[in-house]
Amino acid sequence: MNVHFFQAIFLSIGLGLMAQSGHTAAIKATLNKSAAPEKVSLIEKALNQQKQGDNYLQADNNLKVLTAIKVAPTQSFFATQNERFSRFLQSIFPQNNS
Repeated sequence: MNVHFFQAIFLSIGLGLMAQSGHTAAIKATLNKSAAPEKVSLIEKALNQQKQGDNYLQADNNLKVLTAIKVAPTQSFFATQNERFSRFLQSIFPQNNS
């Protein structure tokens, strides 16, 4: 009985300490994010905007390339899909040939 009692006490103390340390880590992370941002010079702001603009144009070009590469499905593709679907329906709803 005493062994189970001490195990329960140590387990509860351990869980309490783990919860407290997790809570402290979460608070520290939010405090670091909410700190006042440093003053950024106008030159740095312009450079950041230019970098963001380049990324946007690059993403737009990538999208154009990806859409140009895609090939429209052919008639044989649709025919095979229709055949597969028909077989699937026939397996669900068998016909009685009597």
